[in-house]
Amino acid sequence: AKSAYHALITGFTRRFANRWQASATYTLSGLWAADSPPFSGLFLVPFPTAPDLGGEWGLSQDDQRHRAVLSGIWQVGRGFQVSGLHYLGAGRRGSSNYGGDLRNTGSTFSGRLRPDGTIVPLNSFILPYQNRTDLRLQQRIPLPGRLSIDGIVEVFNMFNRPNWSIGNEESQAAQYLQHTNAQYRSAQVGFRLMF
Repeated sequence: AKSAYHALITGFTRRFANRWQASATYTLSGLWAADSPPFSGLFLVPFPTAPDLGGEWGLSQDDQRHRAVLSGIWQVGRGFQVSGLHYLGAGRRGSSNYGGDLRNTGSTFSGRLRPDGTIVPLNSFILPYQNRTDLRLQQRIPLPGRLSIDGIVEVFNMFNRPNWSIGNEESQAAQYLQHTNAQYRSAQVGFRLMF
């Protein structure tokens, strides 16, 4: 198998001063890949006769064209800290298949052949974009001696954006390309003891 990744990665950081810091990154990228050609016994089949039998060069199922992240930390005072992160990502490409192994190879890459002889295009659909904001609140409480305890509350996907994914990648299935599950708001509470 082979792959190639090309990207322009940019970033801006405002270093910690006056009790706050911030950073922003943006990535424009492309990821191409090809599966290995099939084996016959211990030997590679050098020239597959159909693109769904391996070796087809195209955008990878993990290709994500745009990605932006903003983050910041603010030391409010008296041991109280607020930090947050906002993530915005274009949808990744998803692998797709017909849902059967009409070539009877037992391999996952051969599942793109349809009964009518056409082939499901390689990584042919793009998953929905992701957009979420995470927040963290932290309070440091000094204890006797060198001890202190941090109380921490974190909220993930604070604005409860659904951030859909695709639950079924088989082209003949009833749920093909339908929004079937999502990431919803969640939270956790914790503490850290320092000594």
